[in-house]
Amino acid sequence: MMQFIRVLVPVFAILMALPSQAAVVGNLYDEQLIVESQSRDALKQGAAKALERVFVRVSGRRQVRDNPVVAAALAEPEPYMTQFRYQRSKNIDGLDELVLKLSFSPRQVNSSLQSAGLPIWSANRPAVLVWLIADTTEGRQFVGADAPPAVLSALEAEAQRRGVFIQMPLFDLADSTNLSADQLWQMSVNDVREASARYSTPFVLMGRLSQFSSGQWVGSWAILQGDESSRLESDGLDEVAVLSAPIDYLADMQAATYSVSAGAGNSANTMIHVAGISDFSGYASLITYLEGLAVVQHANTVWLDKDQLIIELVLKDDMEKVKRFLSLDGRLLESAADANMPLPRPVRGYYQWAGNRL
Repeated sequence: MMQFIRVLVPVFAILMALPSQAAVVGNLYDEQLIVESQSRDALKQGAAKALERVFVRVSGRRQVRDNPVVAAALAEPEPYMTQFRYQRSKNIDGLDELVLKLSFSPRQVNSSLQSAGLPIWSANRPAVLVWLIADTTEGRQFVGADAPPAVLSALEAEAQRRGVFIQMPLFDLADSTNLSADQLWQMSVNDVREASARYSTPFVLMGRLSQFSSGQWVGSWAILQGDESSRLESDGLDEVAVLSAPIDYLADMQAATYSVSAGAGNSANTMIHVAGISDFSGYASLITYLEGLAVVQHANTVWLDKDQLIIELVLKDDMEKVKRFLSLDGRLLESAADANMPLPRPVRGYYQWAGNRL
């Protein structure tokens, strides 16, 4: 059960006003699951299930299996696999489990998503600060500090499922001064916003969880993005079920803004001017960074003079989406044009390279 209350503010205006902090989400193309045996049939079935999870995580879409291209890939997942291995482990009940760990080819996964007309959400994703308090038989406690670790483990598992990068507070003296358990339990948006300012994350997830004597969980949530807030409720029979709603909501919101679809309709070549390149290492880092953005297909240098250059960007989408990506991490900063320095080519924007800040 989910209920949504949304405060409407233009999304793009918020994005451009946000503090810059992004994270590189690792293991987007890796997955693991419990299997019954090491038989060929079990491997194929497990690989199909794991590949579907990868398609969901990389596309940012919850439902992908109905797409004919994806369905064909899931029917024959072996060509997508780059490696797999089995590992014996014990679950929380002390019982033996056989875990299948798989890695899939990013090139083939991305190619199939493009062929399917589905978007690709790159690993460079906005960080989400999580303030969460749980009310259990042991009382009300901050998750990540004093609360039972099962809730934090479930939160991390759900975030990994959708590729959402979560960051827990430090829970140091400053945090304890800025936000009390009672303030979070009361879902005080203003208090949480003030306590979160030191972390400068684009998104904040705040919530409270209650567990009934029956084992049922209920949760109340608020997602903060600049001056905008979204609220929702969730419930479930366990920690994973109650946490899936806010994580899915966050992933859907972020993917809608930062994923890139093949043939988006506004693609073009764009010239930009970049200053601050002091050596070849800086130049190589800049080009690698630009071509690592999901919205940029190629970055070609067309003019170079001392520490300045003009780069032609071959885009998969429009320049406004490029700006959204650049605003995430502050490595390439917009700057003013120099009227005293005429350029040999017209450019769309002026930028200053700030280096490897991630």
